Amino acid sequence: MRLIYARYRMGLPIKGIDDFVRKESASLETATHNYGHFKRVADGAVWFVRVLGGGAREQQLACIAGLLHDIVRPADERVDHAVASAERSRRILQRFKFSREDTDAIVEAIHDHRLQPAKWKSPLHQSVYLADKIFEQMGAYLIFRRCMYVAESVTYKGVPMKEAINRHFAMRIERIPKDAFPKRFSGLVNYQYEWLTNAQKALSENRAWAWDIAKVSYENGRSHGKGLEELILTFEPSHPEAARVKAEAVEYLEGRKLKFFESLVLYSSY
Repeated sequence: MRLIYARYRMGLPIKGIDDFVRKESASLETATHNYGHFKRVADGAVWFVRVLGGGAREQQLACIAGLLHDIVRPADERVDHAVASAERSRRILQRFKFSREDTDAIVEAIHDHRLQPAKWKSPLHQSVYLADKIFEQMGAYLIFRRCMYVAESVTYKGVPMKEAINRHFAMRIERIPKDAFPKRFSGLVNYQYEWLTNAQKALSENRAWAWDIAKVSYENGRSHGKGLEELILTFEPSHPEAARVKAEAVEYLEGRKLKFFESLVLYSSY
């Protein structure tokens, strides 16, 4: 977690929260919402606050919000996990003796990370939503994560694999429209969204390379075998397109895409 807490020395117990989340995440119902996901959202939230002009303390608060954003995550789409996570996060922050002001700001970012509110109030407020949606719910690695999640989710229990995966991808695309994000991120969103829509199209058209990824990910989710990161790293593609998707996913997981992502923000229209 060097990116997150080595840079800031402002008195907030980020390492304590990090240790708590690492331990708690071991018992969550879905392996797709593991410590790796929490860490990437935390890092992404810090990144978005910085890009949006927020200072060091706001970045620190965003980091904590990212770490806690899915602390309650049942394997059921019908449960509003953002509200449940926000409520539990408030109790956790009180235990760590956060001020009321900081607690309210962190909890608000967690509460609103699932569905966009009427108006964003600050970089911190929108940071978890942006990191979760643009980094973790788009991009090349999403085909692995979503197919694995479908197998874990009680929402799709008893639904045939192909039907469940196609239905889930269609729902996710409908829930996250491209115009739901600030214009300055349009280049980044377009880049990430293309990976998402290409995967959805390939799956709906029964492209072999896409279903190679989907089946391996789905079966891994059913068996609770490898963690998501290990699944991607050990996946052996048999088609050039699958190899291209894996390479992009690995670059993202290893944190090697952020400089490129920032170039897309810098050249987007403001």
